[in-house]
Amino acid sequence: EAPEEEAAPRLGLAFTDLTIEAMEALADAPDVKSKLQILCELTEVNHYQDNTWSGVFVDYLYYGLAFAAERSFSDEQTSALSSILKNVFEHAFPVEPDSDSTPLEENHAFFKDQMLTHSVDDAEAGCIQLYSVEDVTQVSNFLSTTFYRHYNSYKYAYTTTQPEETVHHSLIVETPLPPPPLCEGQLFGEAVPEPCVEAPAPAPAPYYEEDHVEYYGEDPEYLDSYKAYVRGRRLDAERQEDPSLTKAREDAMAMLAQLKADEEAGLVEPTEWTVVEPDEPRPDWVPPATPPDVREKLAAREAG
Repeated sequence: EAPEEEAAPRLGLAFTDLTIEAMEALADAPDVKSKLQILCELTEVNHYQDNTWSGVFVDYLYYGLAFAAERSFSDEQTSALSSILKNVFEHAFPVEPDSDSTPLEENHAFFKDQMLTHSVDDAEAGCIQLYSVEDVTQVSNFLSTTFYRHYNSYKYAYTTTQPEETVHHSLIVETPLPPPPLCEGQLFGEAVPEPCVEAPAPAPAPYYEEDHVEYYGEDPEYLDSYKAYVRGRRLDAERQEDPSLTKAREDAMAMLAQLKADEEAGLVEPTEWTVVEPDEPRPDWVPPATPPDVREKLAAREAG
């Protein structure tokens, strides 16, 4: 059997980092954000938004691809240019910060060597002609007006760790009230009557003649009218809260209930009763005395 022919060595960097599938995905991406996301996946950058160094590198590659699209480069030329830009950037700056970067002259010589490899048709020397003289000139002008013009800024960003300042702020956060105990809860659908709370009676308005004179003047007629008004409010409040009136009403109602119970038990003869609730307390009012025979029966029932 004839020995298999070895494949010819691959020349150039075309489709090394940027494959045909990746270029098709970039072409179909609807916006810049989607293209940047694809480049992050190709370069294994997972923190584009949070890491400044990673963001600068991905943006640098994106603008290189935008330049290739403006020049109408072929897929092979675009892929090779992307790999050249990536090698130039990684040659210029180390992966980790706080490391020495490559001098500008040395990095520019590396760039010229990369372009020469892709601009001369010499397979024995490992070169392939992808770019014409005009293309090389355009690529060189592009990097000279962008990357190399700001080379010192790139160098500072990639070799100098920025100082960090930690600022503490004290914030007052309102905490929610504790929830009520579960024992006070009620099942859904149960109607719990709300307690009826009567509003307290208004307190009598205080009267200070010196304050009234200060605010309303010293008109004698109006001052007398105001005094009468205050006295009337005070008497109304005292009448509503008179303990003797309340006690008399409670005693009368208790005695009426007792007499009705005695009538139902047959202890006394039925009597027609008329209950009148007095509007004013009557100091001379005395409850009627219980008949002697009724008192004896009540005493005997309590003793038994």
